[in-house]
Formats: sequence, structure tokens, C-alpha cells
Amino acid sequence: MNEEKRVTAELPTDPETNARYQHLNQLNPEWWQIVSTLAENTRTNQIEGISKGTGNTLEMPWFNRIISIRPSSRTITYLGDQQPRLRYQEGLVILALLNYLAEHKKLPPETELINENHLTGGTTFFRGPHLMASLILAQQFADNGARFIKRARFWGGQPAAYGEFGVKFEIFPGLNWTIALWEGDAEFPARAQYLFDRKLDRMFQLDIIWAIGNLIATKF
Repeated sequence: MNEEKRVTAELPTDPETNARYQHLNQLNPEWWQIVSTLAENTRTNQIEGISKGTGNTLEMPWFNRIISIRPSSRTITYLGDQQPRLRYQEGLVILALLNYLAEHKKLPPETELINENHLTGGTTFFRGPHLMASLILAQQFADNGARFIKRARFWGGQPAAYGEFGVKFEIFPGLNWTIALWEGDAEFPARAQYLFDRKLDRMFQLDIIWAIGNLIATKF
């Protein structure tokens, strides 16, 4: 990469390098119990986007695929896919989403796109160890926006009219995430910005929104 296309050296660390945040069985046991109750409940199909699988499992769309959640073994896998079992950060978001749906049955309607600094408490939370992983994408694709778009398509990303190269992911029906990327040049370094609906402020704690940003980056 050319010198002028480099981005800041201050990048987020991978949270799963911490032994406490690597495996799905380390997630909140109360959330696993909620998932277990949903898997046993005959009325679970009334929750928007969630269906019952075989043997007390749940199935739900996730990044252009279907995942199976088995609370008895605390595992989450992609159906019909050779992808490995999901790990802590992704499981954290999935269980937080199911916890929300168990109470509210469906997601709030779409409103407006914002970035992390517009979330309540965002300007103080998303710094230091909680920097958004969009910085990693800016470094990785600083001079290759076309490859960024191509890689995003693998996980269901669609071109979006944001930045120089923009993509929008439907993580789950009604839960979208947009990335705006600008390549670096002689004048400005490459940068990437996460954009998401303001309703996330009502759905998740800030650490969950941070985890979404982390798992988005791992897809690349």
C-alpha cells in the first residue's frame, strides 16, 4: 500500500483474543434460558423472522443464510453450509436479538441512519478499546473498493449510495447495517463509516452495537 493511502495505526483489538469471550457457552446463561424457552414454545413461530426447527432448535435468517440455534448444547451453526460454528461475538448479538424479540415479538420500524456518535453515550463509549471496527475495513480496503464490494456480496451485501463505495447488509429482516468506504489518495487517508438505524439505540446496549461492528468486520 502506498504511504499516502495508509490509515491511522490505532485499530480496535480483537475481543475474542480474551479467553473470557471466545465460546458460546460463556454467554449470559439467562439469555440461553430464554432461547431454550423459545425453542420449546409452540407459539414461537408468531415471532417475526423466527421459526422452530427440529429437536427444540430455532432457525432464523442471518446474513443471507439460515442459522440453527441449539440451546441444549449452546451451539449456533449455519444450515447446509460448511462455515464453522459461530463464536462469542456473533452469538452475543444473536442472543441479544432473540432476547429483544422474546419480549417485543418484532423489531421497531425503520427511522433514520446514524453513526455510533449519535447513540446515547456513544461519544464516550466508542473510543479506546471500543473503537468501531470500521477502522479495520478502511485499512484492509484502502486502495481496493471494488474488492470490498465483491467480498460484501458473499454475505448478502448490496451496493448502497453512501461513501465512494457503499454496501448495505440485511443482518436479519428489519435489522440492516451500512458501510460507507472512501479509498485513500494523496490528500486524504482511506476511511470507512458504519451507519445504522437509530432504532438500535432502543434495542441494544452499546456493547452489543459494538459487537455487531466487530462481527461485520470479520465477514471480510
